[in-house]
Order: sequence, then C-alpha cells, then structure tokens
Amino acid sequence: MNGVPGTEGTFCNARHRNNSVIEWSAGSSYLGNWSTELGEVFYRATRATGLNVVGDPARLFQRSKAAQSAEYLLGARITKILGNFCEAHHWWDGRPQDRFSGEMYVEVEWTVFSSLQQREILRLPTRGYYKQVQSKRDGIILAFHEAFAHAAEGMLADSRFVRIASGKSASTKAPVKPASMSFVGKKVSDRPLARGIGQVLPAVVTVRLGASHGSGFAISEDGLILTNEHVVGQSERVSVVLNNGLLAEGRVVARSALRDVALVRVALRFPSFLPLRLDAPKPTERVYVVGTPLQEGLQSTVTSGVVSAIRADPRTGLSFIQSDASISPGNSGGPLLDAYGNVLGISVASIVGQHAQALNLFVPIAEALEVLNLKPASPGS
Repeated sequence: MNGVPGTEGTFCNARHRNNSVIEWSAGSSYLGNWSTELGEVFYRATRATGLNVVGDPARLFQRSKAAQSAEYLLGARITKILGNFCEAHHWWDGRPQDRFSGEMYVEVEWTVFSSLQQREILRLPTRGYYKQVQSKRDGIILAFHEAFAHAAEGMLADSRFVRIASGKSASTKAPVKPASMSFVGKKVSDRPLARGIGQVLPAVVTVRLGASHGSGFAISEDGLILTNEHVVGQSERVSVVLNNGLLAEGRVVARSALRDVALVRVALRFPSFLPLRLDAPKPTERVYVVGTPLQEGLQSTVTSGVVSAIRADPRTGLSFIQSDASISPGNSGGPLLDAYGNVLGISVASIVGQHAQALNLFVPIAEALEVLNLKPASPGS
C-alpha cells in the first residue's frame, strides 16, 4: 500500500519495500447486521435527515418490536471495498505505530422492501469515499465507516428513495378524527350463528402491519373495517387480508388510542359485513369470537364462551365486556358476536398472570362507534 497525498504519516510502510496487503475478514464483528457499528452509522445518517427510522441501537430491547411495525424494511449489501493506507512508523528507529491514514472506497447495493406489499420495491446502488487525514489507531475502520456513511447519504439523496421515505414520514402523523361519518350498516340479525356462519367468516379479516398482525371486521358494504388502534399503530396504511386470501391496501381514517379502536377503509365491496348490536349483553349470554390468533394460517378461528361481566376501568372509567371466550395474540381487533352473529364488541386484551385463566376483555361496539364518530344510517343497526 502506498501513502495517500494529503494524509499524514511518518516513514509510511517503512517495513515494506513494495505495497503491503491487509487481509480483513468481513465477520459479524463489523458487518453482521444493523446491531453492529454499521447499523449505528446508518441510524445516525438517516436520523440526521429527519426521517422516522426505527431500530435505535441505543434502545436494545425495543428494536425488534419497533421493526415489526415498520412499513418499509431496508437492507444493504456491500459489493466492493477498496483501500489505500499508510501505517505510520517511529521517526527515529522505524518501529510501527499501529496508526493508519489513507482512503477508503465502498460500493453498496440498497434494497427497500414493502411490508404492506410483501415485495421488493427499490434496488439502489451507491458509492462512498472517505479520506482519513490523521493517523489513528483505528484509522482503517474509521475510514470504512465514513465511506459507508457517505454511501448511505447517497441513498438518502436519491429522488426515488425520497419519494418512498417522504410517504412513510407523512404516514407517521395520525389522521384527524372525522367530525362525523355515517355508514349504511346491516339490520340486526335474528338468524342463529350456526346457520349464518358462512356469511360471517368472509366479513372478518386479518390486518397486517410489518411482521405483526391482528384482526378486523367489515361493518359496511363499501369497505369500512373496525380493528384496534394498537394493531394499526401510527401507520396510515396497512395490509388487509380477506379469508379467501385476497390482499388489499387499507387506509387508517380514524383512531382512538385511549379507547384502542381504529377505522380502516379499503377500496373493495364486501358482500358480507356484520350487523352491530348496540345494547349491552347480559352476564351468562353465549358469545363467540372470530379472528386470526397467533399466526395468519389460523385465520377464521372461532371460539366461544359466555359474558362474564361488564367491567369499568377505575382509572379511566372505560367499559369492557369480560368473557371467557378464548382470545390470543392476533385476535386483537376481531369481533365478539352474540348467538345470532351480531357484533357486541371488539377483542382488545387478556388478563394474564400466574393463576389467571379465561379473563378476556372486549370494547363495547357502541363505545367504539361513539369515539370514532361513526353513525349507523340504517334503522336497526
């Protein structure tokens, strides 16, 4: 390796008559994943632009959870590394000082993956260069990190990436709750659920965001879906999967974090949607839960139980329907139905503990409609 003009170094590579070679293994200590030094370099570069980036390396236990709800995932593959460095030697006796100055060049291929569309939407090559002027003990690594950061800045400045990222950053702003929205609902059913289950299941959907999912259900023919606020998070867009496998994009049009409910609209017609029963159920009344527990392959799972009680949270005053009908992670946002397939509530939480069993909570449907300013326009809904 030769010295680089403009950098410092005494007796550059004095032990070697010709160019010398440093063998550098691309092991996980440097290049393995976003949890390492390169991840921190990338995080700093992107945050400096004002983008909403999850996976803060300083928040060790929140990174995975945050990444699960990310709308876009980003990967980087380093395709080329070139370096030219000078190792400084002592001016008197030529002893190596283990300090390096020089230049580094990298080529990086960036890939943007949409968690909503479940496909790669952009592949972008960039280049980065950095000159380490002062001789430092970690001069080679520092030059590599800065060259990588320069490549990341090239990606961040690309107009194609900016269009994607600006859409994402805009989606982090929660939509304003509409002053009022009416919808044409379905008349309350008096048909036993066992006979009408074929009409109920197509109305219950899986709501997907990033690597996580919840449940939801259609309340109108023109694509209005109710779910939990914690299912959609702060995103403006989610994926909606029907029980026949059809995938559609949904837009979050209203939400309430306190009541933990959200309204999603998809550009689809629902031949099957659920009637809403606004009066409170009575204890011991038979109820049913439909949703997608644990994994998407379990969509349209039906469980049953009885209404255990109507509870009020002493801290907030909010009401909940308590039932022993089984729910699991992934059921959140799905419907609680009466014996005739009318929606009584929305699955929201389970009370878990060492001795707790079948203590499950549901948001009353009337309160969900009230907080979202939804008004059924059909008599009897």
